[in-house]
Amino acid sequence: MKKIFTLALSLAVGTSLFADSLQIFKCSEDGIPGMTEPQLMGFSISANGRYICGAIEQGGGVFIADCETGEVKWKMADEAGGELRSVDNAGSSIGFLDDDGVVVSFETLGVDILQRPEGVRGILGESLSNDGRVKVGSFTEQSFNTVAAFSSDGSDWSALPSPTDAELGNLKDHINKMSTAKVVSGDGKVILGHLGSFTFPIIWKINDAGEYLPDFFPARYVKASDEDIADDSKELYGLPAFYTAMSNNGKYVGGVGTIKEESGAFRIVPVIYNTEDKSIKLYKEYQDIDYQGLGLYPRAIADDGTFIGTIGEPFTNSIGSFIMRAGEETAELFVDAFPAYAEMLGPSDIEGGMNVPTGISADGSSIVGYTYYSENLDIYDDSPAYYLTYVIHTGLAGVDGVSSDMKSTPEAVYSIDGRSMKEMTKGINIVRKADGTVSKLLK
Repeated sequence: MKKIFTLALSLAVGTSLFADSLQIFKCSEDGIPGMTEPQLMGFSISANGRYICGAIEQGGGVFIADCETGEVKWKMADEAGGELRSVDNAGSSIGFLDDDGVVVSFETLGVDILQRPEGVRGILGESLSNDGRVKVGSFTEQSFNTVAAFSSDGSDWSALPSPTDAELGNLKDHINKMSTAKVVSGDGKVILGHLGSFTFPIIWKINDAGEYLPDFFPARYVKASDEDIADDSKELYGLPAFYTAMSNNGKYVGGVGTIKEESGAFRIVPVIYNTEDKSIKLYKEYQDIDYQGLGLYPRAIADDGTFIGTIGEPFTNSIGSFIMRAGEETAELFVDAFPAYAEMLGPSDIEGGMNVPTGISADGSSIVGYTYYSENLDIYDDSPAYYLTYVIHTGLAGVDGVSSDMKSTPEAVYSIDGRSMKEMTKGINIVRKADGTVSKLLK
């Protein structure tokens, strides 16, 4: 079991100092029985960028892959299907397989069933911390309602608390009793979920007593009543829970919001919520890459606030994948930011609109996604088309942290586009030291 190939291209900076590469995964040399192509849909990547997980063609089974070795391990599902939603730094992944919530180990391919409390129909596993000790998901009650839940250090699953009416504010009449937990931070202290029938996002944050307390931030920023219309502190007319994401450090939560312009027209913009200072940022600047005005939908966020996503909704009107780098106001298309990706998957992204980036490692060095791919993108042609999982290795490994190398005096410093500089400047620097080694450092 191995990857098909790795494709690498270098950006022009004099030497190959800054490069991205692309990995494509399939189940084995012979594929899955009955399938001749990869048919993998990658849904998540571990914080350290080593493992990815997902489903086999629309829930036909589950898989975990090791990006370091290229090995893929997989299990087929019975009629009920299966998906793996999140993977930790050791290769354990959480999700469901047929009728059970499960944790699947890459090392052994063993399946541990998530034990549900008495009176609960089932547990849907959604995410786990970097060390796998904290798991989150939802109970499915006998009525098929869902309740956000978590398990810590092997303890029984417990429901997460609901906000009070005061915390729900003017949104309380727009929410039913359903909820689910979707993502947990790497240290297990912050949980992102949905409140209502996936109506609004919600945060639970652990306190000094070890209790998760709700932070229903949409109540502070979304207009929901006549009295809210005149409240300038509430800029959003909508903040749906779909396409929400959270960074591994639990600091940033992303989604899409609806704003109203002076003309009276409504527009979709990316929204980033800072869970630490409880501030919100709206990316209201018009984007040239969004020439159809479909909106930018965040799908995953790195620890520095860099986020990736799609222009428009995937599988409906998506017209490309983008990256918004931390500190920037203008997004880049994947095909412009990553040459290796553009060479193979550019047509399926921009022309086909069937590409979904789904995860990014904590430091932004690796991006996972899947696309419906064919050689010529002609749906009337007989050439095969299939789901394909890719990992972009961005060439930016480690730039989100300042290493001890910054303490030493560099022999030469270059800008990211290859210009020689007298000293390091704010942002990414290409540094060559006296021993000839080259590093990318963020000041």
